[in-house]
Amino acid sequence: MRLLVRLRCTEDGPYEMQYHYHLQGFIYRLLEGSKYHYVHDKEGYKFFCFSNVFPAYDLKAGDVRTLIISSPDSEFIEYLKGVLNKPWNVDVKVGSMKFKIDGVDKLDVRLPANSPFTLITGTPITIRIPREKYKTYGAEPKGSYEYVYWRSDQPIDLFVSQIENNLTKKYAEYFRLGNGNNVTERSEREIPRLFLFQKFKFKKQISTRVLMKGFDQVVIGTVWEFEFNVDANRDMIQFALDAGLGERNSMGFGFMNLK
Repeated sequence: MRLLVRLRCTEDGPYEMQYHYHLQGFIYRLLEGSKYHYVHDKEGYKFFCFSNVFPAYDLKAGDVRTLIISSPDSEFIEYLKGVLNKPWNVDVKVGSMKFKIDGVDKLDVRLPANSPFTLITGTPITIRIPREKYKTYGAEPKGSYEYVYWRSDQPIDLFVSQIENNLTKKYAEYFRLGNGNNVTERSEREIPRLFLFQKFKFKKQISTRVLMKGFDQVVIGTVWEFEFNVDANRDMIQFALDAGLGERNSMGFGFMNLK
């Protein structure tokens, strides 16, 4: 499930590429005083993701831009829609960029039932891999960090296995917690252990700076296309489409689109 938010620019200005922290804070403020207030302080997976404000070029007063927020929890999306329609939330500031809300629509983007399909990254996927895991692939990352962002010059199997593991854990925790509408708690045996990426195409690598825990940090992300046949595991892929792929989804990384 996702929410499409149309934003009308209120003044001219540069497009701010380091939007992640500001948009995350904007969403957290909307959750204050609600049953979702705990999400801000929750460790680990937050079960929401968001796009950039697009199109990504300098702002002109009166222009309309778009922001999409996604989550597997339809009640979470419904809550955001309701609170964004309140008159006191008409003004939105994302860093130095200023907007007024021009409209809010709920979208239910579903995978096709009986045909192949492709997922594309709307925002780069970030994944950190334990240094020890590199050794099993005969690779030695630079530096002495315990975890290293996957880069395009490293074994692709490392990337695929890590996003599979991340998605499986995220999926298991979500259903164990019983989030969303009509969700029942599932035993470990009922949770799929493997998410099979059937075909994947690397597009490019991106480096960006993000404010995290008061520090400006460099984040390495990659852009992909993932192709799936009719026999794909649609349950888990739908979850990936809604929750995001890789890490730091609640900062807007790994936001996925159906091509």
